[in-house]
Amino acid sequence: MTRRQNHIGSAQRWGAVAALAALFTSVQPAPARAQDSPKNYGIAAKRPVLQASCKHCPWGALGDILKTIMAPAYDVAICYGCSGENGARYVSKRLMSAEVSDRLFAQGVSTRPDAPVDFGITQSEYVRRAYEGSYGYKKDGPFTNLRLIARIESPAYLMVAVVKSSGITDLRQIREKKMPVRIMMGPNAAMLLSVLDYYGITEKDVTDWGGMFLAGNALVKNPRFDVMLGTGVLSNYPEGNMWYEMSQKKDLVFLQIPEDLRQKLAKEHHGELVTLPFRYLRGLDDEPHPTVGVSGLFVYGRDDLPDQFVRDVASGLDEKRSLIKWANQPFSYDPNTVWNGDGVPLHPAAARYYGERGYMREVAGTSR
Repeated sequence: MTRRQNHIGSAQRWGAVAALAALFTSVQPAPARAQDSPKNYGIAAKRPVLQASCKHCPWGALGDILKTIMAPAYDVAICYGCSGENGARYVSKRLMSAEVSDRLFAQGVSTRPDAPVDFGITQSEYVRRAYEGSYGYKKDGPFTNLRLIARIESPAYLMVAVVKSSGITDLRQIREKKMPVRIMMGPNAAMLLSVLDYYGITEKDVTDWGGMFLAGNALVKNPRFDVMLGTGVLSNYPEGNMWYEMSQKKDLVFLQIPEDLRQKLAKEHHGELVTLPFRYLRGLDDEPHPTVGVSGLFVYGRDDLPDQFVRDVASGLDEKRSLIKWANQPFSYDPNTVWNGDGVPLHPAAARYYGERGYMREVAGTSR
C-alpha cells in the first residue's frame, strides 16, 4: 500500500468514527430544560407537602384520597415517612419531610418531597396532645399554632385478648402471680398503658418477671405472645391486620373490660362507649363485649395557612366525599363532626365554610 493510499484509508476511518460520534451525539437526550426541572413545592406553587404515614396506613391511605380530591388544582406531595408522634411536629414546626426508610422503600416509596411540610393527616389524639403539650409533647409543647381543617371518621375498637393456653382469665392474674407474659401492644399506646395501669402492670415489672413487650402491627408475624391489646378494626391495614391475622393463627379469648375502667378510658381518651359487633373476630363468643371506641383522623395545619387553601381542602373533602369510602378501611365523612376538633381550634376559613354549609352546631374555639 502506498503512502497516499494509507493516508486516504486513515482519513476514511477517522471520517467514519466522526460520523458515528455525530450519530451517537444526535440520539443522546438533550439537557433538561427549565420546565423539566423538579417543580417548586409549597402552597403558592400549588404543590403543598402533606404529612402522612405509609401508603396503606390510615394517614397515608387518606392522604392518597386527598391527593386525588385536590387535583388538578393542587399537586399534593405526600411525605409518607412523616409518621408517629412526630407527625404533629412536622406540621407545627414546618420541618423538612422525613427520609425514606427501608420499610417505606419495601412498600414502593422511593422518593420524598424535598421541602418543608405544609399540612398533615394524623390521629386526632396526636394533634390534641400536641396542642395541649401533654403526654409525649410535654418537653417541647404546647404547639398552639395547630388548627383543624377537617375531621374524618375512622372507627376503631379497644380490644383485649389472651391466648387460651395461657390460662389467663383476668389481667389481675399477671401481677398476682408475677407471670412472665409476652404482651403485644398495637396503636394508641396512651390508652393501652392506661389499661395496664388499671391492673398495676408496668413494663419494668413484666421484664423483671421474665416477660417482654412486643410492638404490634402488620410487620409482626411472630405469634409468640400471651396477651394482646390494641385499638383496631377488622381491615387489612397495618394496625388492623394484627387482629385479622392473629385471631386466625391463635386461639384467642377476648376479655371483658370492667365498667369503671371503660368509663374512665372513654372520658380520659375522648372515646365512646360502644360494644364489639356480634362475632366480629374469631374467638369472640356470643356474649356482648362492651368496650371503648375511638374515631377521628385530623386533616390539619397551622394558623398561618392561607384562607383560600384551607377552604379548598375543606370544600374538596366535602364535595368529593364519595371517594373516601373506597379506602382499605372504614373512613367516612360526617357533617355533624367534620368541624369538631375535641379542643383543637378550627381554622377560621374552615369554620366559615362549615357555617355556610349549615354543619356547625356551635362556633366555639374557631379563632386563630
